[in-house]
Amino acid sequence: MYRYVTLLGVLLCASNVLSSESLTKPHIFFVLVDDLGWAEVGFNRDNPTKEVVTPTLDALVASGIHLRRQYVHPMCTPTRTSVQSGRLPVHVSTKLLTPENPNCGIPRNMTGFAQKLKEAGYRTHQVGKWDAGMATPKHTPHGRGYDTSLNYFTHKNDFWTQREMQSHCPKSKHSKFGSDIIDLWHTDQPAKDLNGTAFEEFLFNNEILSIINDHPVTDPLLMFYTPHIAHCPLQLPKSYLDRFDFLNDESACHAQTEYIYPGQAKNFTYKCRQTYHASVYMLDEAINNITTLLKTRGMWENTLMVFSSDNGGPIHLAESGANNHPLRGGKYSVLEGGVRAAAFLSGGFLPKEVRGSSIDQIVHIADYYTTFSILAGVDPVDHEAAKWGLPPVDGLDMWPLFSGQNKTSPRIEVPIGKNTLIYGDLKLMVGTITEAGWEGPHYPNATSGDHEVTSIKMECGTPSPNGTGGCLFNVSVDMTEHDNIAAAHPDIVQFLYNRLQTLKKGFWENSEKGIDACPKNITIPCGCWMANAKYGGFFGPYQEVTLDGTSSLPASSFL
Repeated sequence: MYRYVTLLGVLLCASNVLSSESLTKPHIFFVLVDDLGWAEVGFNRDNPTKEVVTPTLDALVASGIHLRRQYVHPMCTPTRTSVQSGRLPVHVSTKLLTPENPNCGIPRNMTGFAQKLKEAGYRTHQVGKWDAGMATPKHTPHGRGYDTSLNYFTHKNDFWTQREMQSHCPKSKHSKFGSDIIDLWHTDQPAKDLNGTAFEEFLFNNEILSIINDHPVTDPLLMFYTPHIAHCPLQLPKSYLDRFDFLNDESACHAQTEYIYPGQAKNFTYKCRQTYHASVYMLDEAINNITTLLKTRGMWENTLMVFSSDNGGPIHLAESGANNHPLRGGKYSVLEGGVRAAAFLSGGFLPKEVRGSSIDQIVHIADYYTTFSILAGVDPVDHEAAKWGLPPVDGLDMWPLFSGQNKTSPRIEVPIGKNTLIYGDLKLMVGTITEAGWEGPHYPNATSGDHEVTSIKMECGTPSPNGTGGCLFNVSVDMTEHDNIAAAHPDIVQFLYNRLQTLKKGFWENSEKGIDACPKNITIPCGCWMANAKYGGFFGPYQEVTLDGTSSLPASSFL
C-alpha cells in the first residue's frame, strides 16, 4: 500500500529548527486546488455532515481568514495563468487550450510572481499541476522563476501511471512508440525516476516535505502546491475509498474515471460522492502533513498560507459531480458556483487581531502577485512585459485588507469574459447563461441523473435603452443568485453594460506562435512529436530546444 512519507520519519531528521521571528519576509505556502466545490469543505457548510471530512482545513480557517468572495475564472487554465502573471484572465488567457498549443498559458515575455520573489531572495518551489504553458523552457515552472518543480503540464493525467489524458497526443490518435505519453516533469527534465513509483498525490506530498525539511529556516520560502485532487479522473487508494463506503449515491461519474485503483474488481460499483469526498479527505491529510512540518521547523509563525480552488466544482455527472451548494452553477459557468472560490488565508504571519475572521470584500486571485511582491519588498510592475507591449499587471495590494488596516477592498470590479461584470456588490450577466441550476446539500444522489442541473439555462438577453434585458444580482446579500433585480434597476443595468463594453476594448488573448523544434514534414503537433523523439515518451518543451540538447534555437518572437 502506498502511503505518505510518515511525519515521524521527517521530523526526526529535521535540523536547524530556528525561530523565524527575525525574518521580515513571510514564508508563502500557496495551495491552489483543482476543481474543488464550494460545499466540499467543512468551512463552507452551515451544518456538519459526516461525508465532508476536512478537519485540517477547517482548523486553518478557524485560526485564519475566511475569504468569502475570492473570484477566479470558471476554468482551470485561465485561473492558473492569472495567478502566476498577476493579470485578470481577460488580459492573459480565457481559453482552455492543451499545452501542445504554443499559445496555451502565459506568453513567454510576461514575468511570473515567482521571478519577483526570487529578486527578494526567496527559494521558490512548485509541486503539482502546472497547466500554464510549456512550449519553451521559459514557459515551464523553472522558466517562470521556480528553483525546482515536480509537475505535470496538462489538464489531467493518470494518478497511478502519470499517463497524460487530455491533449491531442494520446496513443489512440498518433503514437508510433506503442504507448501513451507520460506527463511528469522534474524541474528541467522528465521525471523518469519517479514515474509510476507511487500514487501521484503521494509523490507530490513527499516532494514538499523533503523540500521543507531541507530548507534553511532563515531564508524566505515560496511553496506553490497545486494538487491534482479533486480533478478527474477520481482515483485514489482503496483504503481511502473504504472510509466513505457508507455513501450510496449516483454512479454516473465514472465516465472520465476508467478505474479508481489498480486491481479494482470488474463488477465494482462506482459511487460519485464516496470517491470525491474520499479524495478531498486525502488532500486534507496531505495539508496536515505539510503544516505540521512547518510548525515543527519553526516556520509556521512566519508563514502566510493561501488556499483557493481554481474554479467551482464541476457539476457534470460525466466529469466528477462536485457540489457547490448553495451557490448556483459550477465549473464552466459564470454564476457564483463557477467563479466564487472556496478560499482562506492562514498562518502565523497574519496579525492576531484578524485571526478567526472572514472577509466579504472582493478579492481576485490575480491580486496575490502584487500583494506578495510588496510584502517581499520588490516592484510589482512587469517591466519585461512592457517592452513587448503586453498588458500590465492587474493585481492590487490586498495586504491592508488582509491585515485589518483597511475595511474595504481596493478592487471594485472583475470582468469575467465578455458577458459578465462583477461591480461591487452587483453582478451583471448578459446573453444565455448555461449550467444555471442549483444543487442540494447532498449532490449527486441516486436521482441526480433524472434531474440534470447542468441542463438549466438562464436567458438574460442584451440590455437596451428601453430598460429591458440583462440579469442583475446583488451577490453580497443574494450569493445564491435567486433574485434577478434587473427590472427594478434598468439604469444600473445600462451603466454596468456600458462599463462592460468599455472594458471589452482592452480584453487580450495570448496569440504566441513561436518556432517549433520539429522537422517541417511532421503531421502531428510538435509537442507530441518531441515528447517521443526528445524526451523518451514524456511531455516537455518543444520550442527553443534542440533534439541533442547542444544549443538553443532562435528565440520565439511574440506574435
